[in-house]
Order: sequence, then structure tokens, then C-alpha cells
Amino acid sequence: MNAGASAAAKAAAIRAAGCGRWWQRILNALGLRTRAAARVAAEAARWEAGAEGERRTARLLAPLTQDGWWCFADREIPGAGRANADHVLVAPCGRVFLVDSKLWHRRARVRTDAGRLMHGSDDRDGHIDRARFESRCIGKALCCPVAVLIVVHNASMENGGFTLRGVVVVPADYLRETLRSMCGQPDPELARRMAAVVDMLLPRYVEGKSRKT
Repeated sequence: MNAGASAAAKAAAIRAAGCGRWWQRILNALGLRTRAAARVAAEAARWEAGAEGERRTARLLAPLTQDGWWCFADREIPGAGRANADHVLVAPCGRVFLVDSKLWHRRARVRTDAGRLMHGSDDRDGHIDRARFESRCIGKALCCPVAVLIVVHNASMENGGFTLRGVVVVPADYLRETLRSMCGQPDPELARRMAAVVDMLLPRYVEGKSRKT
């Protein structure tokens, strides 16, 4: 599935660019870090966390393929600019799902506050809007509705998960259970045809063409 590959490549490129100049290499060798270097390291770490989150989700999704699910990782989204899809799934019933992976620290709880997605005191509501936008773009490309989930690794979550503006936010431990509960009557032929359409219309991510943070 190649999950997390483009995010990992982006992190490596950021670190390489941050160490590109001779004086930067000397400072790094001496163990000295400028503010600019610290910003580069923090940005690269965010991409690395994203890559790890996608890899963890891929491992959770792998057993579903034995039950007739089709799983596609790191796919471009037509009409979504720089955005890409972490995971697009086709259920045995033919239903399409977008799964967005988040690896958030466990020091704070994922919750809602006045209709917004929060991680402790950090406002993460932009992830809801982004996931909804991406699902609409995918649905337009495939000419079908797309269910959207955000799966959170590490951080605990209020009520064991919740739905916010149509986006299912679920802890990683309950991802497979939640997906199975959203799947209808199996239709293997429909699922096969839909998977072929997904594979054709949502191509693999190509470095330099698109990617979201």
C-alpha cells in the first residue's frame, strides 16, 4: 500500500534542505541549533509523525483485505489542489471511505468544544473541514458519496469516538470495528468495479505534484 511514503520523503527533503549550507552543517556538527534550524526540525518532525500515523493505519487496515475490502494508500485527489488521501477504502458492499490518519501526543485528550475538534487546548477543527472537502472532491470524481473518518493514534478520546459535522472521529483501536459497522450487504462484484474506478481515477501520489501537511 506504500502508506506514509510521500510524507516520509517530504520530511527527508525538509531536513536535507535545512542542512544544505556549509555553515549549517558546521553548526549541526557542533550541536548548535539556530531558530531557523529548530523550525526546520519541527516541520520535518510533523511530516515524520504523519508518515508514522499512516503506516500504523495501514497495518490496522491490512486484515480487512481478507474480508473483501480494497485499500488504497497515498492517493491524489482530483480537484483538491495540494491535498492527497491517506487511505481510500472500498467496502465489500461497494461503499467508499476516506480515512485520514493523525498521530497526536497522548498528553491531551481529543474532544469536542462548542462544535469544534480539540486536542487538549489545541484547536484542530481545520482537520474536519479539510477531510470534508477532500471527501467531496473524491465523491465528485467517483460520482458517489464518500464516508469520511479521522483515525487518531496515541491520544485518548472522549466517549470512545464521536461524529462531528458528518466526520467520524475514532481512536485507532476501534477503526476496524467502526468500518465494519458502516458496511452494508456484501456485493463483491460492485466492490470490485468500484475498486477499479478508484485505482484509475485516484492515481498514486507523485512527488512534486501534490501533498498536504
